[in-house]
Amino acid sequence: MFKKLFLGTTTVDFNNLGDRFYKIFIVEFILFTVILVSSIFGIFSLNLSVDFTGGTTYQLTTEYSESEINDVLNNQILQVSRYQTFDNSDTIIFRAIESTQEIETELLNFISDKFQIETAEIDFQRVGPTFGQDITEKGIRALIIFISIIALLISLRYEYKYAIIALVALLHDLLLTFSFYVVIGLEITPSTIIALLTILGYSLYDTVILFDKLKDSQRAFKISSLNENVLNKTFNEVLMRSINTSLTSAIPIISIIFIGNYLGIEGNLSDFAIPLLIGIISGTYSSIFVTVPFLSKIIKTN
Repeated sequence: MFKKLFLGTTTVDFNNLGDRFYKIFIVEFILFTVILVSSIFGIFSLNLSVDFTGGTTYQLTTEYSESEINDVLNNQILQVSRYQTFDNSDTIIFRAIESTQEIETELLNFISDKFQIETAEIDFQRVGPTFGQDITEKGIRALIIFISIIALLISLRYEYKYAIIALVALLHDLLLTFSFYVVIGLEITPSTIIALLTILGYSLYDTVILFDKLKDSQRAFKISSLNENVLNKTFNEVLMRSINTSLTSAIPIISIIFIGNYLGIEGNLSDFAIPLLIGIISGTYSSIFVTVPFLSKIIKTN
């Protein structure tokens, strides 16, 4: 089996599997929609970082240990979302969610007692959301322009049906990643958003490569429209390529996650790597199991 995968000589009948994949996609889409609607109405809460919601910062300079940091992170007074340390410095910054003045003061006293320094030596500040409404609106506007241009280019290069399939696969990858974050409760930071935008490019890349291979197969068979033989031949040829692309992309990212945790380098590194890994796996999955049923529909309607 592995030899056939490597040589691209597998004989999987993707056209007959199309209906089964389509049913799986419908179930996935319903599940993603339920999670999305639930998050909008507050059934599932989004774990947004202080970059989105605002909050408080506590900066102090003192000798510290990992156990003391963990005690602050796990305190029962106010949720501390993250901390930051610096090389060649004893400065440490804790970032907590916004709350009442009494609770924020109680956490200030807790940190003071934990590190045995005066509260006056702790630089306490309330901060607004750095990833505010203006940045969000510009990002959404840029995303709409980007998707519109991509859809136009795919339509011109192939046909409009291919553009729709590419956008459906893209939507699948974004919703899957979003749903994972909502259900697990992972913190969403600006680095997470950047990773999601990176997923856009990866998902489209894998799908467009497949479309290009389909066109090459059509030329090789000297036919003007897609048929069952072209679909099966092409998907069997690119199956191992998609797996290899995913593996070679995922291995360095997995290394980043594990090495970062081992060395204690958390924060932006993990915030970027985790959604990127989810997106790469999802992009590889959607390039086969999401595009197949829709391409099968095109064959049946031709």
